[in-house]
Amino acid sequence: MLGAMNDHGSWEAICRQCGLCCFEKIEDDNGAIFFTATPCRHLDVVSRECRIYDRRFEINPECVKLTEELVRELAWLHDSCGYRRALGLTRTRKGKRPTGGKS
Repeated sequence: MLGAMNDHGSWEAICRQCGLCCFEKIEDDNGAIFFTATPCRHLDVVSRECRIYDRRFEINPECVKLTEELVRELAWLHDSCGYRRALGLTRTRKGKRPTGGKS
């Protein structure tokens, strides 16, 4: 666990506010994730800020609360995600070695 980041405010501050996690995603039968151009209706696509951020889980039950455990599990978070970067995570792509792998 990220010792200094274990309180809610510090964890939230890691977010880079790119808004990519706020776009609808579709998963096919093989587990491949496809990103759509459809944002959550509460996302301001210009500022990339959630219009209901403080009440997002109450108002929009589909909003995903990103915890350290969930960030480690979700395959659709991109490598430049602030949470993934803070945890030192990168995605492994088929046919490629993970970042930092030995030759």
